[in-house]
Amino acid sequence: MSGSAVVDCVIDEDEEWVSSLRRRVEAVELRRRHGRDAVPRTIFRVPANIREGDPGAYEPRIISFGPFHRADPALQSTSRLKLRYLQKLLLRNRDASLEDYIGLVRGLEARARASYSEDIDMDSNAFVEMLLLDAGFIVEILLMQTDAYSYDDDDDEEEEEDDPVVTTNWTLPLIEYDMLMLENQIPYFVTEGVFELAARAAGSSLTELLLAFFDDLLPCGRTTAPSEEEAAPNKFHHVLHFLHSCIMPEQQEQQQQQARSKNKRSYNPLIYLKLHRVGRMSSNLYRRVLSSLSARSAGSSVSVPPLLLTPESIPSAVSLKEAGVEFEERKSDSFLDVAFRDGTMGIPALRVGHQTGSLFRNLIALEQCLPEVGTHVATYALLMDCLVDTGEDVALLHRRGCIVNGLGSGEEAALLFNRLCKEVTVEYGSCYLAGLFKDVGRHCGSRWNKWRAKLMHDYFSNPWAVLSLVGAVVLIFLTVVQTFLAVLSYFKPPS
Repeated sequence: MSGSAVVDCVIDEDEEWVSSLRRRVEAVELRRRHGRDAVPRTIFRVPANIREGDPGAYEPRIISFGPFHRADPALQSTSRLKLRYLQKLLLRNRDASLEDYIGLVRGLEARARASYSEDIDMDSNAFVEMLLLDAGFIVEILLMQTDAYSYDDDDDEEEEEDDPVVTTNWTLPLIEYDMLMLENQIPYFVTEGVFELAARAAGSSLTELLLAFFDDLLPCGRTTAPSEEEAAPNKFHHVLHFLHSCIMPEQQEQQQQQARSKNKRSYNPLIYLKLHRVGRMSSNLYRRVLSSLSARSAGSSVSVPPLLLTPESIPSAVSLKEAGVEFEERKSDSFLDVAFRDGTMGIPALRVGHQTGSLFRNLIALEQCLPEVGTHVATYALLMDCLVDTGEDVALLHRRGCIVNGLGSGEEAALLFNRLCKEVTVEYGSCYLAGLFKDVGRHCGSRWNKWRAKLMHDYFSNPWAVLSLVGAVVLIFLTVVQTFLAVLSYFKPPS
């Protein structure tokens, strides 16, 4: 066939279907312009690949906030408690009626809907009611923790007898952790609006009350909360984001704020993120490949590249100790403020308890879903995953004051850190601990420290090895002395 034939094929599409598809496409674009650009998406469902590590760590256990877990049958028992707390909240400011609260929340409905990562299938009244009950509960339980705010209610004592928050020891801790789950959030501006209406004459701010409320949960205490100006331009997105802001190292806060606008413009997960999978599989594979290349290239001009400087290449705490690295407790308001200088790694004391894993996982999930907040917690978790391999590593860091282990054993704490970073993405070259990773790598790569580490591992790892080394040294010394005396007696025989 010398030429090519062009066949025009005209297909009559269903005009009604085409019009429906066009409307849906235009609706998405309209929502993107008027929703996502105006209000950032800040409340997400945890991605399935991250959730697989520990599904229960992301699911509320006693109370729901927001729409994602609202229909969970196991959480319905607290619905009546929310109504009771809203009733108590209304008594705090008798100048504000229920209609005033409803009007306030309804005015924020559009912004609140746009804050969620997916469409919320609730009508306006149901959505506003949910936000009001949830925000009212959060504000009331915060105000209950201090004596500075009171209301007049003759039936208060009788109601408290039926309030599990007051009458039991286990309820409040569960509520605290449920308030810090990524999927269990409402927008901060809704909570803030309800707080300002209920406690206009309050001497403390909402941030101060939140900080006092979560003080026992902070892995490393902080005395002051970041101001709203420090969190500009977005303020706090929700309660979990507030806590995330509280644990940021002070020297990192300004850098984080400056990077937010840049992240929004240039962030591309396909280009800039590397995947940290289970354990150190990729690093071990790299080492095996290098070993194979080294063996094949012996006697040739082929050069083998050095080991990649990634967090996986940092030895464990015990191995670093053998290489001459010292550990010490670093005095800081943030457990993230880790430093390495002159062969000493300073790590602020970290309190590890039974809920530490859940807290870390939700903070990391927030960072993975909202890149503008940085990856500080994920990077710290990667560092701890490197430092802690066994219970011996935990015991070493515990003796140095770097870890306060509240779990049953060192092995349990090691397992916690080793499982935190499954399917977590971090840009190693630009993370806040990039300099520390490189400094530790250079320290361990020096010839003297390699020799020292081998000596410590081979001859000082247990008392029997030490005794054997001492015996060998003594034997060599006696042999030298005997030889010297023999030579001396030959040249200068006794008279």
